[in-house]
Parts: sequence; structure tokens; C-alpha cells
Amino acid sequence: MAQGDPEAALLSIGELATASGLSPKALRMYAESGLLPPRRIDPFTGYRSYGADQVGRAQLIASLRGLGMGLARIQVLCDLEAAAAVTELRSWWRQEEADAFSRGAAVRALAHDLGQRPQEDRTMTASTTNHPTAPLQVATAAERGPVRTAQQDAVATRELPGGAVLLALADGFGGDDDLAARILSAFVGAVGQDPSADPLAALDAAWSAAEALIPPDGPDGTTLTAALIHAGRLHVAHIGDTRATLVRGTRIEAVTQDHTHLRSLVAAGRIAPEEVAAHPDRAVLNRALAAGAPTAPDLLIRQLEPGDLVLLSSDGLHAVVEPSALADALTVPAADVDQLADDLVALALEAGGPDNVAVALARI
Repeated sequence: MAQGDPEAALLSIGELATASGLSPKALRMYAESGLLPPRRIDPFTGYRSYGADQVGRAQLIASLRGLGMGLARIQVLCDLEAAAAVTELRSWWRQEEADAFSRGAAVRALAHDLGQRPQEDRTMTASTTNHPTAPLQVATAAERGPVRTAQQDAVATRELPGGAVLLALADGFGGDDDLAARILSAFVGAVGQDPSADPLAALDAAWSAAEALIPPDGPDGTTLTAALIHAGRLHVAHIGDTRATLVRGTRIEAVTQDHTHLRSLVAAGRIAPEEVAAHPDRAVLNRALAAGAPTAPDLLIRQLEPGDLVLLSSDGLHAVVEPSALADALTVPAADVDQLADDLVALALEAGGPDNVAVALARI
């Protein structure tokens, strides 16, 4: 795996980026770390030239970074012969599995300790921050988009007993165009069947109705993000890369995190955002309502205040609209939610987004 003939045909950094599928920013990072030094740097212009034989090394580095391997370990592995590199990779993974086992034990212990905190602490917090939820303004919008031949996004709202409101959104993938709509309908219909359940428990209990419709095999599946608003709280069940966002004045909080492996590595500080931009696996989900994938949802709670805006969106919006433009649209004071829903879809279309797009909004 050592570098090849230094006299091989030279490529510019842009050409290497095209050939390897990586971004120039990532290639510069690898050069600065010593993992992928250019064959030549022009002393006058500073332009970097790489060997055509370095394409494979660049792709290997990106693959190892996509697994979360550190730069120093990659340097060792890349300079080994094939059999030794395989041994090195497997040894690294054994330790990763051991680390995950240890973290799991620590999480269970901490969850137990948190559950034993005095009840009066939680009661005091609830009594000072919870307030009755005022009537909500709710709106939805969806658009197939200019490229897709079918609409695989689905969105729904439902009023529940006791003044609660449910927003839910799903983004399907694969060849079954109606799968997301069927799963969403089953989930929404199952929420609130037990009137005595607390909102988060209601979402969790209804999740089995969604899981029951997952195809037993094949590539078809869906994401699902649901927000149940009740008594001054936002309760969220989430899986995939649809998102729940909470807007309070000019502050925008991403309530959910995308369930992609690379996103998790960025959040853990194990790879840089620049490495994800053009990575071939950047959009690959590692949790979804799909065969062979983990299907348990994240369950989340946030406090709400009058004037807050809750947004659910598919990646047809947040993957194509510039964050600054999206922030500008979401932070307009007291914007009409029906108009805002239409405006958000229009932003996605104006940005040239090829995907389906769907949004659900609630103003407290």
C-alpha cells in the first residue's frame, strides 16, 4: 500500500478530488497530516500535484476515516502490505467493540442513577416551567419537486384529547412510493390510543404500529419524525434524517440529530465536517424503519414558550437550502405559519433541490 512511482502522471488537487470522490478540503487535510503528501508543490504558485496512483490511497483514507479511525492509526495501516493491513484493521475494530461495550455499561449505570434523583427536584422544575399550551397555529406543505416522478414524503397532523397536537413527517426511500404514507398513517392512528399514557410513552407505544409495516427484506424503508405538543412541552420520536427544529426568537435549536454514521462521527469529534462534504457515504442512514436496520427511535423532550415555532422537515428542505437562508425565513417574528410553510417549500425549489420536500409547522 505504499505510494507508487513518483514519476507517474500528475494530477491537480481538483483532478484528484474528481477521481477519488473527495473534496479538496479533505485532501488538503490529509496532506497536512502527512497521510497524502503531494508529489510536487509549485514553489511560486503553491499549486499541489498528486500522482495518479494516489487515487486509491485517497479513497482508502476516506473509507477508514468513515469508520472513525484516527489519523495516526491510518498512517500505520496505509503503509502496511495487504495481509498486515487486514490484521491491523481487525485489531482496531476489536478495541472499538470493547469501547462500545464499556460505554454501554456506563450509560446504563448513569441512566439508573439519574432515575433515582429525588422526585421533588423534577416536580419543582415542572411546576415552574410548564404552562398550559395556548391554541396552536398548525400548517403543512409538500411538493414532489422538479425531478422525482413520485412523492415519497408524507406529512400529517392530528388533534388529540386534552388539547395535545401531533405533527408527523416521513421520508420514504426505495421503490415503494407509498410506503412512507402507509407507515405514517399507521403511526398517527396509533398515537393516543391509551389516554392515560404520558405523551412520550404514547409516542413510544405507537412506534410498534410503524415497525409492523416495515418490509421483511429489500431496500424499501422510511424515516419518521413525530412531535407531540402538550402542556407546554415538545415530545419527539425520531429516526432517520428528517428533522425537528425548535425556533425561539432568533435562536434555532436542532432538536434531532440525523442518523447517519458520518454525522455521528462528526458529533463525536472523530472526523471533521470537511471530510463529510463529498464523502460517498455521507447520506447513508444507519437507523431507519427498514429491513436489517435498527428501528428504535430517539425519544426527546423540550420545554416550550409562547411564540415558539416547531418545524418538522424532510431533507428535501434542509439538505438543499443554505442554513442562513433557512434561518432568515424561520426567524421572521410571528410569521403566518400557512405562508411560511409555502415559503419554505418555495425556498427548496428555488435552490434547485431535486428531492421531494415536506414540512409541518406549529406556532405556540
